[in-house]
Amino acid sequence: MQLIATRKYSFIAVQSLTERQACDSLFRTAENEFVLHMNSDEVADEERLVWLDSRAALLWINQTPDEYGMNWE
Repeated sequence: MQLIATRKYSFIAVQSLTERQACDSLFRTAENEFVLHMNSDEVADEERLVWLDSRAALLWINQTPDEYGMNWE
């Protein structure tokens, strides 16, 4: 597994309306296979793994700062 990219960004928590931090990391696992690991400091136990193909990984890499965190939805 190879780390391709990582990003940290701030967001507003819906329930508390406070600023929180999130971190997303994109890993390459095999040819044309990627894993996006997402976690935040809002809920300590909540982490997500999303399997991506090459196209989706490129779209994630090219997101603008306004689009960061959109994969949580």
